[in-house]
Amino acid sequence: MRQYPAIAILEISSIPTGIATADSMVKNSPITILKSGTVHNGKFVIFIGGSVASVEESYNKGLTVASGFLIDHIYLPFIHSQVHDSILGERRKCIGEAMGIIETSTISSIVYAADSALKGTNIQLVELRSADDIGGKGIAIFSGATEEVETAVEISKSTVADSGYWLSDIVIPRIASEMKDQVEHSTTFSKNSLMNLKGGEL
Repeated sequence: MRQYPAIAILEISSIPTGIATADSMVKNSPITILKSGTVHNGKFVIFIGGSVASVEESYNKGLTVASGFLIDHIYLPFIHSQVHDSILGERRKCIGEAMGIIETSTISSIVYAADSALKGTNIQLVELRSADDIGGKGIAIFSGATEEVETAVEISKSTVADSGYWLSDIVIPRIASEMKDQVEHSTTFSKNSLMNLKGGEL
């Protein structure tokens, strides 16, 4: 998987404007559109990656073109590798006894929160989900030692809280092995097969 030093995200309320914005961004500087398209609550989302200078230039162009239709946006130079790879769909194992889950109302804010948390603690980013199947929201799941996970959640919250996009968070100090297995597989209901919990009634 190629690692891009910087990424940027734009969430736009107008779909035609979103497509025009993505077009202008890719024409403006040598960046890669990692993902773009509509998500559940009618937003058009653009993820771009590239060098720090190119992404910043393209991001600023996108802000200008999408002006008046922007819901949220972020420019992240020197993005943490786990956040970068999670955006592109990578999942990781739960490495510690504790799990922390954070939830925001936008994609940009969950990526920003997760990036801040990873840079400030020694945790694993198990999953980063955004938009589709969760109503345009974002969730991030952290795993590690309890104190590290608690710190990660606090860093995330302090990073996003003033924006108004923070929704909820929780730390589970000793996650049950059955739930750890479920979360490691997927947090999407339709992707988890029906099974009896170990030790549960038949």
